[in-house]
Amino acid sequence: MWFYENFCIFVGDKAMNIFKRTYIWCKRFRYRKGYGVHSPFAFSLMQDVIHERRTYYAYRDLRWVRKEAPAQLPRYPQRIDKLLFRLVNYLSPAYVLEVGTGSGISLHYLAAGRRGAQVVSLCGPEADERVSELTASCPNAELLAGNELELLAEELRLHEVVDFLHVAHTEHCREVVARCLDRVDGRSLFVIEGIHRTSDKLAWWKELQEDVRTGITFDLYELGLIFFDKTKYKQHYVVNF
Repeated sequence: MWFYENFCIFVGDKAMNIFKRTYIWCKRFRYRKGYGVHSPFAFSLMQDVIHERRTYYAYRDLRWVRKEAPAQLPRYPQRIDKLLFRLVNYLSPAYVLEVGTGSGISLHYLAAGRRGAQVVSLCGPEADERVSELTASCPNAELLAGNELELLAEELRLHEVVDFLHVAHTEHCREVVARCLDRVDGRSLFVIEGIHRTSDKLAWWKELQEDVRTGITFDLYELGLIFFDKTKYKQHYVVNF
């Protein structure tokens, strides 16, 4: 224990994150790139979206956001924000709802995925001034500050169907998903952050997999994806992302 604690201090948090990421990747190596997946939908999603390596025009345009966003607020690694962009770009939802804005970076990637979409992000009572300024530069995105569950209730009054839900940096994950589960159709997607963060959250994620209202699910470790197309065989996939 003494050696481990001092080793962590010596290499620093950044190096430890690299070690952790490498360990997870190796542990999930057999789940890479859709090998052994027979579902055309699941295989296409893995190959054409999750593991897509093309350089989209928006990636270059969005680099400035990462530099300007407040460093002290929660954010994803860049590869996850790029995945959020690709998911929106692939599904082309009309309405994107994010709960838990964090640094505001993901909001920009979601909005860039489809410029014609209405993108709304809900954050706590006091929005960070720099995040508000960043959002103001994004024409199809709106940042709402206040009680997240009250704001969610208002959004659900305005929208019968949630096309794309991103449950991000919020303590109300369960409540948000529970309220939105009855506001989906066959094209909806839920993206849930941190499904392996705690044993309780992982247990909740497994409950969602078994829920009769959900369809195909994907475990990307940092994120969980839930689809709702009941015409496709319900199955759970672990993906080495």
